[in-house]
This record gives sequence, C-alpha cells and structure tokens, in this order.
Amino acid sequence: MKRLAAFSFAILALAATAQQKPQAVDDKDFSLNKGSVFESATPRPFEFEDGAKTERPPEGSGMPVMISHTIDDDLPITAEKNGCIRCHTPTGKKVRGAPPVPVSHVAQGDKPTVTGKRWSCTACHAPQADVKPLVANSSQ
Repeated sequence: MKRLAAFSFAILALAATAQQKPQAVDDKDFSLNKGSVFESATPRPFEFEDGAKTERPPEGSGMPVMISHTIDDDLPITAEKNGCIRCHTPTGKKVRGAPPVPVSHVAQGDKPTVTGKRWSCTACHAPQADVKPLVANSSQ
C-alpha cells in the first residue's frame, strides 16, 4: 500500500511539472550588474601625457611605483630587450633624470644586472594616466 501511494504521488508530481512551461529569464537578472548582459561598458577614451605627475606609494607599503610616461616604444619587454634600463639603469646612475632601478631589483657583480624575473617591469609597474578610476579606492 505504501509503495502504491508513493508511486501515485510520483506520477502526480511528474504530471504537474510536465504541464508547466519554462519561464524565460530576463537578461538583466543574470548578474549583479545593473543592465543587460549584452551591453558592454565602454571606458572613456584618454590621451596619455608624458611626464604625468605620479605620486609615490606610501613608504613601506610594498606598492610599486606607477610609470609616468608612455612605454609603447619599449614593448614587448623581454629579458633580452628591455628599453626601461636605458634610462633606469641598474648601475645607480641617473640618465635623463630617471631614478635608477632599486637595489632590490639588481644582482650585484662585475656588471650589475636586473635579477631573475625582475626584468618584466610591467608585471608590477603600470603606466599612469589621468583618468577617473572605475572603482573608488579608499585604502590608506
């Protein structure tokens, strides 16, 4: 008797769900973003100005310094071809007023060189442009 009741209930449940039509989900309900998933946000275009004033990160914060000039002519940066070290020398000499590569990035020896993976400057440092941030930053 219990089996017959369970079987009957299962048949009724199946029949009830078979009659329901699937509801369409509005494309605005797919994410937390306010808008359609088919619309893409387009950032405002900007021009990069060489010599932009960059603020140094707080001392001891571990944040990398921003690049204050265009680097288009120096790309791609590889271990063999690194245009950054033309001005930012690992020897400690200032060229064109550019600060030298930090001591933490340099392997000392007969000829100082950039250590290990530190040759990939853009892995940590990014060009700075005068644009409004997409997300507010309240870190101190």
